[in-house]
Amino acid sequence: MKKTLTLSFIFLIFAEFVYNISSYVIKFGLGHTLGVAEYGRYSIVLSFTTMLIVLAGRGIPTAMTKRISEQLRDWDKILGIKKTSAKLQLVIIFSITIIFFFSAPLIANAFGDSSLTNLFRLSSLLIPSFALSSFHVAYFNGLKAFGMMTALKSSRGIFRGIFIVTGAFFYGLHGAIIGAILSPLAVYLVAITLEKFYIKKPTNTKISYYNSKDIMSYAYKFIVFLFFYEFFTRIDIYLIKSLLHDDRLTGLYDSAITTALIPFYAVFALTFVLFPTMSKLTSNNEIQKIRKLLLRIFIFLILSLSSASTILFFFPDFIITLLFGSNFSEASTLIPFMIGGTFFGTIFYIFASVLNGSGYTKITSSIVAIALTISTIANTLFLPIYGTIATALIFSMTSTLMGISILFFVYLKFFKSTSHTNFQKY
Repeated sequence: MKKTLTLSFIFLIFAEFVYNISSYVIKFGLGHTLGVAEYGRYSIVLSFTTMLIVLAGRGIPTAMTKRISEQLRDWDKILGIKKTSAKLQLVIIFSITIIFFFSAPLIANAFGDSSLTNLFRLSSLLIPSFALSSFHVAYFNGLKAFGMMTALKSSRGIFRGIFIVTGAFFYGLHGAIIGAILSPLAVYLVAITLEKFYIKKPTNTKISYYNSKDIMSYAYKFIVFLFFYEFFTRIDIYLIKSLLHDDRLTGLYDSAITTALIPFYAVFALTFVLFPTMSKLTSNNEIQKIRKLLLRIFIFLILSLSSASTILFFFPDFIITLLFGSNFSEASTLIPFMIGGTFFGTIFYIFASVLNGSGYTKITSSIVAIALTISTIANTLFLPIYGTIATALIFSMTSTLMGISILFFVYLKFFKSTSHTNFQKY
């Protein structure tokens, strides 16, 4: 298992590398093409739309991943799980897209900028577009087809870089959003090609009936986690925009936090390996294998995040200028105040995938809900007085709380008891 996980992680690290390189190429290109203020507007629109995409597009697929990973030898059930999940996902995506499109004026006014209305309406098309590609990523993840996931993640990065930057160059902000819509459609074509030619199914398979309740019983719990987590990761720029009404400060803060989270994106691939692996190990009650795996992950994270955080702390100006250009150099002053988020925020999300894969979504949801509440109240009080420095500090403090809390619960659930453990079945 150790060799398989290592190889899988290496493959996915490569895919994440390509994807993240494209993300920074996009941000670098948009920073130069659009300027700081327009980049701030792009960040608000794409951030809010992406949040809806994650909420609408990852709950059912993640539940599908979990159920498939528990039935890897039964293709009749696998195809039944996929069919049921696809039906549920279609209803959710269609509904969210329509609601978002017609709610665009209200959302724009909530940010204090009615000119965002048409941008939000345009970006609503990103919801079904992204859902098509992400559904197949979850499907391949459940099958533990990490090589195909690598191909999808890599192609997504390449297509995003090409479509978004090209669109921005020729058509400005609207072109960048159109590029963001088109790139997942290209990834979807890659996905269906891979499924047709490279997924080997037994010739006598039949699509068996699979109860939608078995999908929803896990999906709705995971959606609650996503709801709190996605708001937590974006509440900073939402409040900066709505309280300060400053596109420039929004753009600077977004560039700073994007830079501070480079280490997070570098190890994000671990979650793709850990989630189905933990789901399988806990379903088989293999506690000793779980403990060995978690100790290796913990040591790896401590060593890698310590090194990365040190570099970010001492060289913020060089890194942000390299990525975004000299127009964003002011944002470098925020990065040292975000290091707590860099370190503990990453630890939280990696180990949240461990608990989520094991069925403990109530724990992860509760931790993020508390952090979100603290962050919202603290920013509302201190952001108008002390500016974005306060927001950066609040981000670090709440992330530290989340990281320490998740480690405590991982210890409690997997290490404290020496007796036979019965994991929750969701």
